[in-house]
Amino acid sequence: ICLWSGVMEVLKRSGMTQGLSRLLRPVLGKLFPRASHDSETMGALSANVAANLLGLGNAATPMGIKAASGMARLSPKGTASDELCLLVVINTASIQLLPTTIAAVRASNGAEAPFDILPAVWIASAGSVTAGILVAKLLAALFRRWKR
Repeated sequence: ICLWSGVMEVLKRSGMTQGLSRLLRPVLGKLFPRASHDSETMGALSANVAANLLGLGNAATPMGIKAASGMARLSPKGTASDELCLLVVINTASIQLLPTTIAAVRASNGAEAPFDILPAVWIASAGSVTAGILVAKLLAALFRRWKR
């Protein structure tokens, strides 16, 4: 985690994560409407998703924890809000543009082109995140209806 946190810090200082976060905010604002009103939580959420997109899973963890803590402050004590559950789903499904861990494993096992699996990874990642978001939203709506 120390190495990837350092990499994340370099990316932050270079402005790369801030630029990616700025691009992600409109989408994340729609997915997380309550959290979008808290700039610190939204910043951590954007950095978390940006790090996951860049394949820096270990660097994303501290930002994900910070975003989850911010979301927990916004919900009743002892309950996980729909947005917090959605954050867990998105982090578990983990859409990635650069699957660095998979590429490293492939390279260490002698693959000549460790990144040649990118199209398959993009399709699988997009599919899993989309399915996860849809199911999380559906279950949240069903739970709200059942609760009434």
